[in-house]
Amino acid sequence: MSNYPQSYMLSSGKGFDEDELVSFDNALISAKISGYNLVRVSSILPIGCEEKKNVECIEGSIVYTAYGSVSTYTEGERIASAVAVGIPKDNNKHGIIMEFSGQCDASTAERKVIKMVEKAMKNHSIECKEILTSAIDAIGSIGGCVTIVSALTMW
Repeated sequence: MSNYPQSYMLSSGKGFDEDELVSFDNALISAKISGYNLVRVSSILPIGCEEKKNVECIEGSIVYTAYGSVSTYTEGERIASAVAVGIPKDNNKHGIIMEFSGQCDASTAERKVIKMVEKAMKNHSIECKEILTSAIDAIGSIGGCVTIVSALTMW
C-alpha cells in the first residue's frame, strides 16, 4: 500500500450486540470496512483520489479512515452519523472531509456535514464541484447496544 491514498469509499453501517465493542464491529461489517485496520485521520481528501464502491485492499491492510460513530443502550433514542466530502473543481486541489455523530436523524446529520464541508472549502479557498455524503440513523432497542458509523475510507 502506498502512503498516498489513490482511492476512497463512502459508507455507513449499523450494528447491534449486548457489548458496545461488538456492536461497533458489527457496524463496521455493515459498512463494508471491518476487514481492515482503520487508522483515523482528519479532514483532507488527497489530490487525485478516485471514488470506489468497495475497498480494494487485502484484508488486514491498514486503511486511512475519517469517521463518525455513536452508540446507545437507551430504548427509543434516535442516533445518527454522517460523513461528507467536498470534491474540488480544480483537480490539483485537495478535498475536504467532515463527519458527525449524535442524537438526531440521518437527514439532520447529513445537512450538518454538508454545511461543514461548505464552510471548510470556503475557508481553504477551494471551489467545490460537488459534495458526496453517506448517512445513517438508528433507534435504540431493548437488550443491547446499537452502534452506527459513517466513514470515508482511503487507500
